[in-house]
Amino acid sequence: LISALHRSGPEMEALTLEPIAAINVLIPPSMRRLNVALVDIGAGTSDIAITDMGTVIAYGMVPIAGDEITEAISDQYLLDFPLAENAKRELYAKDSIQIIDILGFESDVPKEDVINEIAPSIERLASSICNEILLLNNQKAPKAVMLVGGGSLTPELPERIARLLQLP
Repeated sequence: LISALHRSGPEMEALTLEPIAAINVLIPPSMRRLNVALVDIGAGTSDIAITDMGTVIAYGMVPIAGDEITEAISDQYLLDFPLAENAKRELYAKDSIQIIDILGFESDVPKEDVINEIAPSIERLASSICNEILLLNNQKAPKAVMLVGGGSLTPELPERIARLLQLP
């Protein structure tokens, strides 16, 4: 990043961690007095920032995110990674997904069946995020959790996080 800046001419004024940058966009300063966790679920990591008392009080990361779900679909249905990624994205909007496995077999799989098959991976993602939130927030659940990023569209993930943190 610094090399690119030097070659292109501009000077760096500040460097902000991704979850803190997301909080600056999504949570206005007047709301930062509330104890809220923002979780940016990307492909390889889930970045977490927590607000309270008018500021960002903690931030962290877990090395598990959307790729974990893609890999679970790939393993379960014998799909190469790009096809598994497409199938994962279709889960958000469709009631069933059409897949063609590495052997060339085509099938139409109901959304509920896919979710049941990958439930352990969804639970592992939710649990990892919740454990880090509790660690960063002195072992107490925040008042709310905001999920952003592509991985936040994982079916049942918001409900599982709410259950684990005992939030509505």
